[in-house]
Amino acid sequence: MTIQVTKEPINLREKLNELETNKGLKGNEILQAETAQEVRSLIGAGRKNLIINGDMRVAQRGTSFTNPASGAYILDRWRAGIHTTAADGNYTQEADAPTAAEAGTNFVNCLKFTCTTIDTSTTATNRYYTRMHLEGQDIAHAGFGQAGVRYVTLSFWHKHTKTGTHSFGIQSGANNRHYAAEYTQTTSNTWEKATTTLPVDTTGTWATDTNTGLILYFATYLGANYQGTANTWEAGQGYGTANQVNNVDSTSNSMRFTGVQLELGSVATDFEHRSYGEELALCQRYYQRGISNGALGVSVHSTQATFGFRLPVEMRSEPTVSLISGTTLSCDMTHISGAVTWTPTEFRFKSKSGFTGYGAINSYGALGNPIEPKVDNIQADAEL
Repeated sequence: MTIQVTKEPINLREKLNELETNKGLKGNEILQAETAQEVRSLIGAGRKNLIINGDMRVAQRGTSFTNPASGAYILDRWRAGIHTTAADGNYTQEADAPTAAEAGTNFVNCLKFTCTTIDTSTTATNRYYTRMHLEGQDIAHAGFGQAGVRYVTLSFWHKHTKTGTHSFGIQSGANNRHYAAEYTQTTSNTWEKATTTLPVDTTGTWATDTNTGLILYFATYLGANYQGTANTWEAGQGYGTANQVNNVDSTSNSMRFTGVQLELGSVATDFEHRSYGEELALCQRYYQRGISNGALGVSVHSTQATFGFRLPVEMRSEPTVSLISGTTLSCDMTHISGAVTWTPTEFRFKSKSGFTGYGAINSYGALGNPIEPKVDNIQADAEL
């Protein structure tokens, strides 16, 4: 038996015209993507931002920091870096950020640095910066220190008083490799976006565990010893370039940042907005306060009490526990009227999930009396 199959003729001219059909901005970007990771980023598949608190919303320690010490944490995950005896400045969380009309996506807060004491010297070792440490296991999939061609892209919004060339640095946690890059503030005190794609370093020492894997530096002012060559990986430490303007040469200067995103691939995608609750939990892996709220203790002696504290989020490592201020914790105690205070003498049995506290109470109570804190005055620190 013979079967005859017929097929409608193809109009080649129409098919060629279809190829010219507008695919839209994202459609064209997807067609031009070189890797699967770029396609995933463009369609918003999976988590992408390696930066925690990049939109500067979480502020467990407070919203204003006057002349903080070098290394002090300010907004969650962000630290001040001050290595000069002259310059000083304040950090604040501000309700100032690019709007949806400006950026295509809405931001609410920024981190603002304001110069309070100037430094116009050219001392080679002086430097001022803002930095963030990223945990090694969170950047391990980028493949730093391994052979092959891969890219990461950093994007952020900035609003600085001083126009001209500014810079940032990406450095290994071992401080033996760095990459410096530049961006420009075109118009004073105006929100502008910076985007830089850089190759993943194939050498150096990059932690892949719970230690610091990568450090991001935003330069404020840099001496010659910490200036790197733009757009190249080099040995040693470098927080920016020699073209970095001096943002601490006048008390009229300020710098603002928000929308900081570091992602795999060579495409800068829209900022990944996570819920506040999720962002807070990510920050609490490194620092927690409010631990005493809801805690319950018991008197173990007429003048002693012990508490058990359970952490809502497992921390990066066994934390350092301390009072936020003062030496006592105000409490309520069953069958005791008046002010009751607990003075901790030891925090022990610590783990990443909780700890106990032992100390003196000022009111005599019977053995086994329940006691509970009235205020938030305990903090746990497992920062990098």
